Parts: sequence; C-alpha cells; structure tokens
Amino acid sequence: MNKEKEFDCIKFKYELQEKTLKSSGAKNLREYVNYVNEMAQKSSLHKSKEKVI
Repeated sequence: MNKEKEFDCIKFKYELQEKTLKSSGAKNLREYVNYVNEMAQKSSLHKSKEKVI
C-alpha cells in the first residue's frame, strides 16, 4: 500500500513568506526588499554575472 503525502504549495508559499517577513524585522516594504535581495546574494543558488566575451 502506497502512502501518498499531501503537499499544499500555496500554504507552503504563505508560510515561507511569513517566516521571511518576521526574520527580516522590516518596518516597511523597502526594508523588506533590501533584506530579501541581501539574502538572495548570499544564496548558493545565486550566480554572479560573468563577463561574456
């Protein structure tokens, strides 16, 4: 018998955004955007721009 797990993508998205907002400590949208951009730069998924010749 296979036991399938349910995964609610929308619920996950909202929980992730709420956690990010709380951890940012942002008081306004600009502070939140700066925080998210800073975290994105530190991410292992971020690829720096390389010069293409």
